[in-house]
Amino acid sequence: MIKPILKVALDVPLDRQFDYLSNGAPVQVGQRVLVPFGRRQQIGIVMALADTSEFALEKLKPVSQVFAEEAPLDAAILNIIKFCAEYYQYPFGQALLASLPARLRQIAPAVSRKQFAYRLTDLGRSIDLAILPKKQLILQRVMAALHSDDLITEAALDAISSGARKTAKNLVAQGWAMSEQVQAGLTAPQMPVTAVPTLNGEQDQAVKAILQDVQAFKAWLIYGITGSGKTEVYIRLMQHLLQQESDSQILVLVPEINLTPQLEARFQSRLPEFPLVSLHSNLSESERLHHWQLAQSGAARIVIGTRLSVFTPLPHLKLIIIDEEHDSSYKQQDSMRYHARDVAMVRAKHLNIPIVLGSATPALESWFNSQVNETQSTKYQRLHLRERAVTAARLPHIECIDTTKVNLQQGLTPQLVNALKLRLAKGEQSLLFINRRGYSPVLLCAACHWIAQCMRCSSRLVVHLRQKKLSCHHCGHEQRIPNQCPSCGDADLHPIGHGTQRLEQTLAALFPTARIARVDRDSMSRKNALVEILNKVHNQEIDILVGTQMLAKGHDFPNLTLVGVIDTDSALHSPDFRASERLFAQLMQVAGRAGRADKAGQVIIQTQFPDHVLFNALRSQDYESYANAMLQERETVQFPPYVFTAMLRAEANDYALVQKFLQNAFNFAREQNSQVTIYDPVRPQMERLKGMERGQLLLHANKRGSLQQLLKILVTHLRGLPIATKVRWAVDVDPLEF
Repeated sequence: MIKPILKVALDVPLDRQFDYLSNGAPVQVGQRVLVPFGRRQQIGIVMALADTSEFALEKLKPVSQVFAEEAPLDAAILNIIKFCAEYYQYPFGQALLASLPARLRQIAPAVSRKQFAYRLTDLGRSIDLAILPKKQLILQRVMAALHSDDLITEAALDAISSGARKTAKNLVAQGWAMSEQVQAGLTAPQMPVTAVPTLNGEQDQAVKAILQDVQAFKAWLIYGITGSGKTEVYIRLMQHLLQQESDSQILVLVPEINLTPQLEARFQSRLPEFPLVSLHSNLSESERLHHWQLAQSGAARIVIGTRLSVFTPLPHLKLIIIDEEHDSSYKQQDSMRYHARDVAMVRAKHLNIPIVLGSATPALESWFNSQVNETQSTKYQRLHLRERAVTAARLPHIECIDTTKVNLQQGLTPQLVNALKLRLAKGEQSLLFINRRGYSPVLLCAACHWIAQCMRCSSRLVVHLRQKKLSCHHCGHEQRIPNQCPSCGDADLHPIGHGTQRLEQTLAALFPTARIARVDRDSMSRKNALVEILNKVHNQEIDILVGTQMLAKGHDFPNLTLVGVIDTDSALHSPDFRASERLFAQLMQVAGRAGRADKAGQVIIQTQFPDHVLFNALRSQDYESYANAMLQERETVQFPPYVFTAMLRAEANDYALVQKFLQNAFNFAREQNSQVTIYDPVRPQMERLKGMERGQLLLHANKRGSLQQLLKILVTHLRGLPIATKVRWAVDVDPLEF
């Protein structure tokens, strides 16, 4: 018997579910439905079937449509999202709908993109490849592939080049090829099977330790120096579990999109028999839906994705792996401010499966959880990889150059310039790291010292010289570079400091024959641009890389022997207590790009403070001592992980509204709970962002439960305030940025 009432979760900022009448169609919990809401139609998810409602039946509206042909969300995913909504103090309906691919939030059946394959016509087969223009490399490769294989899928074309699909369509238009629709499924490109490396003692011990106990929840922290072969450990674990059960699935989380192609290729070459999909924002909406559905159906055995992938339905999930677990990119900074690593930990516990965290510089929270506590136990089991996986590889030599004692040449020390010359002479590759895109971070008037400021943010405009514009990297505001100072009229305007564009220009002048490539968000905006650059690096087609943190982690360049770090000192003066932890991790990661094969690596860091304790620890590459010292500091001043924190953030066009809202929250919270410390409302370092005036309120407690109890009461109170509709506010539980 069909129950007449459906409890539906909707994407609205109300922490409740809504009752609708069934339209008679069969429906399950987790099913996607279309319902009337006010004057419009809205997508919702059925959360329960009931016989009664607190409202009169004649007041309830029937659902407009049930998408019965779509598989419903399973209970495990609904439970983990419910936990997140409660823990991170966010409306459940909004959290649930935000976890779905965009196509599932639209008012239409979720139909996957049509997939096509291509084959040559008789005319195409008669074409002599020798007559094809030599400069059209993609055309040559596509034609060669079509000649060698009877049918080429779109996935195989993507493996050739990002422009191969367009070339294939042009061949169809010319009559050289024909296309045919193929059944949507897993059409992974055929990757060359690579040789299986021999595990060293530490790798072998790590694999055996984890495999001894894979039938229950257990958290493992693999602390391995850069180049120690953590990925190989992941592959051995995956191989064992995937072969053990014919339907088992594995979720691999990576912090950034640019790490997915390399991992995909590595997994496909070593585990070719197991279907793999990726989930990240570089996919089209159709591709993302298709991959998501393959994961939900169980067809995809391996899923690689960024933070949102932690909510992907995987009916046979047996292992979760979090690569570079320390990375702050796992923390969502808007909407529901969840941390994917922590959510994955809860998901693994709910499913009673193991979870593996890997990093050369673990987050202090993870390091703390892997230490023996007062009860002589640990939350995480720590495994050490202290040797580089390639036998001949050694950790790079790190030296810090005092920039106050040398004459800089366009921002470069003589030592770094000479080191670059040496690598070019040897035919080796170099990487210069500067975490600042654009040409220059400041435009300064030499006469009155006016600085170009963003009118919408408390930040300076960055000079983009090639585009002849000033740009705010916070709100996106752009304007032309003025010909004269807006303050005094003087024409003597100077770009001060270095960004990736200026560094690229400097290197081109110093080394005119060198092949230089810049990798930052500006140059890598085109789809597959990063993959193409990385392929060029591996093919020895690039001599010097200039990049931001996009290149700092995860990449393996065997011929790269020099890393230069241009400017890091600003992080040493940050008011954020996590700044030094992030800087140390970042520098350790970027230093780890050098000398990963049998060639010696060198790292040169330019700084005004070479004797700083952070650089001393970095030179000795002693993360353990530095992490333990930072934990002692945190314990002394009672910072996380020794206390639990939450931040109430608010913004509005008028700061008076923000102040009034936060003061109300402060007064109410103080009255409710003496176990939680509530600090006075203050303005953040970025006082204005995107035209909005900002303020924040910090809460911290010695017990997580006390903080959660207060937050639940506080959020309910704030939602009922009239002023809450005049400000944009959010609760950030376990904030990373202060």
